[in-house]
Amino acid sequence: MKARPLPILLLLLFVSVSAARSEIYLWPLYGARRLSSTFGEYRRGHYHAGIDIRTGGRVGLPCLAVGNGYVSRIKIAPYGYGKAVYLRLDDGLTAVYAHIDSFNRLLDSLTYDYRLARETSWCDITFPEGRYVIAVGETLCYTGETGTSAPHLHFELRDERERPFNPLERLYAVPDEYPPIISGLEVVPLERGSIVENSPHRTCHLFRASSGNRFHLEDTLHLDGRFGFGVTSWDEQGYGRYHMAPFSIELSIDGRRLYRLANTTFSYAQTGQITLEYDLLGEGVAGRYILLYPQAVQSVPGREGQGAIRNEGDGVGNMRLGPGKHRGEILVTDASGNESRASFIFVLHSYPEVQTMRKLAAAREVVLGAYDPDGGTVRGRLFESLDGGGSWRAIELNPFGKYMRGFGSLEEDPVYRYEAEDDEGAVALRYFATPRTLRAGQEVFCECRAEGGGEALVLRIFTNRFLSAPPVVERIGTGSADTAAVYQLGPQEYSVFFEHTTLTDGINVFRISGTDYRGYALASITALRCFVLETGKRVAWNMDSISVTLEAVQVRQPVVCLVREVPPTGIVTTALKVHSASFRIDVSERYLARPLKLHCDPGPGVGLFRLKNGTEWECVGVPEREGGYAKVDLSGVYAFFLDGLPPHMKQVEVTEERHGSGFFRRRRYYVPVIEQGSGIDPYSSRALLDGKRVVCEWDEFRERIEIPIPASIVPRPVSLRVEVSDRAGNSSVGEFTFVIQ
Repeated sequence: MKARPLPILLLLLFVSVSAARSEIYLWPLYGARRLSSTFGEYRRGHYHAGIDIRTGGRVGLPCLAVGNGYVSRIKIAPYGYGKAVYLRLDDGLTAVYAHIDSFNRLLDSLTYDYRLARETSWCDITFPEGRYVIAVGETLCYTGETGTSAPHLHFELRDERERPFNPLERLYAVPDEYPPIISGLEVVPLERGSIVENSPHRTCHLFRASSGNRFHLEDTLHLDGRFGFGVTSWDEQGYGRYHMAPFSIELSIDGRRLYRLANTTFSYAQTGQITLEYDLLGEGVAGRYILLYPQAVQSVPGREGQGAIRNEGDGVGNMRLGPGKHRGEILVTDASGNESRASFIFVLHSYPEVQTMRKLAAAREVVLGAYDPDGGTVRGRLFESLDGGGSWRAIELNPFGKYMRGFGSLEEDPVYRYEAEDDEGAVALRYFATPRTLRAGQEVFCECRAEGGGEALVLRIFTNRFLSAPPVVERIGTGSADTAAVYQLGPQEYSVFFEHTTLTDGINVFRISGTDYRGYALASITALRCFVLETGKRVAWNMDSISVTLEAVQVRQPVVCLVREVPPTGIVTTALKVHSASFRIDVSERYLARPLKLHCDPGPGVGLFRLKNGTEWECVGVPEREGGYAKVDLSGVYAFFLDGLPPHMKQVEVTEERHGSGFFRRRRYYVPVIEQGSGIDPYSSRALLDGKRVVCEWDEFRERIEIPIPASIVPRPVSLRVEVSDRAGNSSVGEFTFVIQ
């Protein structure tokens, strides 16, 4: 390849310097610098390794060499980067251009002939230094939409060790006058017994905007124990509502910086650690909380500080704070230097402890006792309900020795709500009753919802009546009963944690017992299939007639995996036949260093499917054709289906004219494919044009097989034969005639 003439080179360099005089590399596209994604953004299972440059929905824009160098690699694949070219620059860096439509003429010719000779549609070619030299400003390739859902250029820079780094940190500037948005705050209890807002579970709170770049939390938070924080935030460049990752986030407590996260660089060996940094608690970017404290195995650069806070203990790995009110601030900065700040107030202290709640039998007297572990005073408020919690009336309390005393109604079966508030404003909320006798004839019902996937099994218990006291929850069937602490979350809601060390692999049986406010008994049994997964461990069960073995290839620490049958759901297409009951696997992605392997032999053509978006079944593997197992890396609903129908091909269609290198005809021909079963095997497609092998490329996002036709093939009527298979092995052959225009 020849270098650009000197006048053109000087012009390109002048344009670059005019845009930003400190830049040493050319911007890879002509026109405005508008982005749809930035470096380090969340992607499922990995960090985004570059920036996405908008093309206005167009395909075929020329991509420029940002510096002098040589082509070191070309990859064409049905997934991931699609078509990509790697330019090794003279200073040792590598520029990557991905999702492109085509290369320049020489590289188009080379990759086409390479694939024809090997009878494949895909390739991954590396080149020695100096073979294909490129000059700065030369057209290297053309933008496209291969391997992705919409046209754009994915551009990244890598250092000498092939580690991607943020090109917007020092090398490029983009116009952006909009400060980041800070949406929500997550408070995460990090030890059992830690309480936030009267709950042992993580809580989420929405910030309110004070001005264009100031946000605040209206309510004061009350924390007791050890905690970390998370935040939802995004940046908008101002050209459309693209929610992009900011450059850095800092957490400060009382003016002292506690943690900083900056999207600067990472290695591909570290990219899977993104699962450690995010809690996915809702849809879209507003439900994706980035954690502002480090995990033990985290090694991604740009993370500094201890992150966690606590009000007791030795303070190792945390900021130990004294009791009282503290101010938290989150500073978010984008790559252009725009800043936003969000503030919140929290009180770190011990919650009041309620010791006594009793209504004397056959009397109006109610005796209450609570104290503040911090040494302060406790104010009590008592309310009585005579209709099972439908309405409440306040009862005056007066000191009675070490206790408080009030006088309720003599009516039968009252329910009481006791609010014990300390000096800092934290409220311990309790509900209780004192039935006169234990009655028979009616049952109290409860719903037990199990949550697995972490270090403990969590049981969420919901009752249909007020209980006189929190229920007793035991794991039984092992010769002795293991009783767990019960947290009351609401009038008829409780939460129980069973640590992984108290569970056995297989069926665990839990007994829930108690009485309601009228004296009727609660007695419920719940059986759950639980497994405690550790690296290399295998566990097995039967799913209908299918024997299943789940292998924990590599986990970061022991994790509770919950497996249970669920009612049939989702839309089952005519191509699929139900082969097993639906079942749910709950396991946290954060604990998986590598996906689980689900080993089984369900039979030919049977695949493991996961329910996607609550309606659509998506194949995750066909064990009989893929090594005897399927990979499981997400919690969700799964089922086995037999795929017995082959793909269906429609008539040949043609795209509008596209700009490109000129090696291919400007119109592209493709065959739409309807596949409603296991999905197309992208490596199975094969095409013959007038009996001769030609390259064809499966486009997953547009569900079609594209046939790029070289310009050397003259316009004429032709015959086309296309062969394709789905992942279950069902094959189709299509015969077509059309006219090359």
